[in-house]
Amino acid sequence: MSAVPQPVFEAPVQEVAKSIDHRRIHWSRLVPILTLILVVIAFSFANDAFFTERNLTNLSRQVAVNCILAFGMTCIILLGAIDLSIGSLLALGSVVGGLMQVNLNWNQAGLPGALITFAVVIAVCAAVGAFTGGMVAKFKMPPFVVSLGMFVIARGLALIFSGGSKISPLSDSYRWVGTSFVPPRESLILILFVAVVATSNLLIARGSRFLPKLALVWIAAAAAISVFYSYLGIPTPVLLMAASFLGIYFLLNRTTFGRFIYAIGGNPEAARLCGIRVRLIYFLTFVLMGVLVALSAIIEGGRIDAGDPNAGNLYELDAIAAVVIGGTSLQGGVGTIGGTLLGAFLMGTMNNGMSLMNIPTNYQMVIKGMIIILAVLMDVVSKKTNR
Repeated sequence: MSAVPQPVFEAPVQEVAKSIDHRRIHWSRLVPILTLILVVIAFSFANDAFFTERNLTNLSRQVAVNCILAFGMTCIILLGAIDLSIGSLLALGSVVGGLMQVNLNWNQAGLPGALITFAVVIAVCAAVGAFTGGMVAKFKMPPFVVSLGMFVIARGLALIFSGGSKISPLSDSYRWVGTSFVPPRESLILILFVAVVATSNLLIARGSRFLPKLALVWIAAAAAISVFYSYLGIPTPVLLMAASFLGIYFLLNRTTFGRFIYAIGGNPEAARLCGIRVRLIYFLTFVLMGVLVALSAIIEGGRIDAGDPNAGNLYELDAIAAVVIGGTSLQGGVGTIGGTLLGAFLMGTMNNGMSLMNIPTNYQMVIKGMIIILAVLMDVVSKKTNR
């Protein structure tokens, strides 16, 4: 029996559908960029102090912690999971650092004392992340429920250990992480070096949208030079944020582990049948989240010169909002770390601009909540459109 010939219009229809999907993806990536540009322009006209080198430098320092948390949250959400405990865990890490520095007198030991304190903070936060990941992976408990429990436990432990008050002072070496700057000349050299390396990689890859990517690299480099070289230089938290971004970008896009995260988020059962160790990936991803929370706790503690049991309040919401605004689907399997970076800067810009305009905190919370709902609504609508 002869094969039934395919309709002649099938291939063109498939190509048209594929091109439409690509255009939809491109526009979804452009939305955070265009929104950020519009917000920056609006705040620049609303307040003359917004577009100064000093304020933009402070903005970059303020957004660094949320960026680092959002990078880890991106990996979690790509799995189709969630972690509500990161704000409370940041407070616990901050308190542990303060106790190590003050109660054990490590603030008198200079750099060695600070390094030992950092190691303990990282170990504690990673252990909590391992516990959360273990409960999710081993016992298949919903991540929402486990992280909600740790949200309460970590905050309670932070308040118990600290007696409900800040622990200070910290050593100069500890504070250096949250308050220091790379000098302007060295900042200029570093920015140009990164831009040249990024350009070289783009020239080697010569992939799609080469020219837009190249233009974006040098626009970002020019903006960074105009801000940091004209003021005090690059803040150390921004360097740590950039290092975290590069590390997570490499993990998600250049390693088998990253491909496994996307595969599990797309279809956990199919990933398991393909031989992927789903439980191990869940466990390690939550451990990674704990390490990034520890880094954020160290920066936050150094910035305020104290271990604060009230630190990190609602930081998990800002991180989730940054991830979703950046285009990562709450259903898992779809998203980019670059989109998360844009989403975090958008949230940070909104916070900074509204503070300069003296908008009350309560109103800021309402506005941020509306942004989160709008971002999730856009995600749901785009999923229905794709189907």
